[in-house]
Amino acid sequence: MSELKQILELWKRAQAANEDVCLATVVGIEGSAYRRPGARMLLTASGLRAGTVSGGCLEAEIAKKAWWLTEQGSSLQRYSSFFDDDGELPYGLGCGGTVMVLLERGEPAARTLEALRQSVEERVASAIVTATTEESSGTRLILGEDGAVLFQREENEFVLSVAREALARGTTVPLHGHVQGAFVEYVAPPPALYVFGAGDDAQPLVEFASALGWHVTVADGRSQLARADRFPQAARVTGLREALDVVAPGDSAVVMTHSYEQDREVLRKLLRVEMKYLGILGPRRRTERLVEEVAPEVGLSAEQCLSRLHSPVGLDLGGHSPAAIALSIAAELQAVLAGREAKKLSVAKLIHA
Repeated sequence: MSELKQILELWKRAQAANEDVCLATVVGIEGSAYRRPGARMLLTASGLRAGTVSGGCLEAEIAKKAWWLTEQGSSLQRYSSFFDDDGELPYGLGCGGTVMVLLERGEPAARTLEALRQSVEERVASAIVTATTEESSGTRLILGEDGAVLFQREENEFVLSVAREALARGTTVPLHGHVQGAFVEYVAPPPALYVFGAGDDAQPLVEFASALGWHVTVADGRSQLARADRFPQAARVTGLREALDVVAPGDSAVVMTHSYEQDREVLRKLLRVEMKYLGILGPRRRTERLVEEVAPEVGLSAEQCLSRLHSPVGLDLGGHSPAAIALSIAAELQAVLAGREAKKLSVAKLIHA
């Protein structure tokens, strides 16, 4: 289960028990930090928590003080992790930066959590505008994908305009971006991943994808394999044609049915769609044979079809077990979805300077 789903599950349990919660959100960083803006942790009045806002160094400190810090409303806290030659490392971080964490209770927290729930369960986007100055902090506006105002502290046309811009661009605006003293967060719906094939080797891939927060559909024409009890972490388990009918441009798919006929049927449909990622399990020569048969039917050349495919699927990580293969596929998918080249961080341009 992804971190966000864990947060939402804890929130639902707290709601059922009529229990107060406090939501901690990273709204800005200066220098290096383990988590990026948008990372969250949920605390309950009974002492439970889900999610993280650091590498495990700040959580206990926040949990200890969050309730009295938010007695009068939202609270913005700064946690420094710069080295101090005269003392111990603050909070055990030592990353060389500052993390800004917003603590909120009551309606702002509940409305933010509801927006996150809609993102995960209904796959709709939203934009959240948070004030991040010492004089003024807290959620100011939550704007739904359809333009509906889900929460508003006070009417402000400028705040509304930057939220609309975030939705239009589909990007988060970091602290100290073009909106000074504010964090404008684009809450994206989880990426849709279709796993065509419900064999045993699909199970670890679905587990990895679910842990990464993706919305996973498993599809297979064999009813004895396409069963929800075999894939409890999938959002949906269905037949082959039912899934093919709803795949949309921008979605991702991995074809691993181990059935030549089913793979051909899937490729016949998916090669016509502008997929974000389309991978197929099996030797390259098998894929080339499939493509030669399908290409004339989809109006593309064999070369064009192959250029749309990740074949063989996955990164060269070594290992031949189902879990190792699933890891290699999930890693390649993550890199493609994030727009990254898969390379070692030790030789890549630093992302945490």
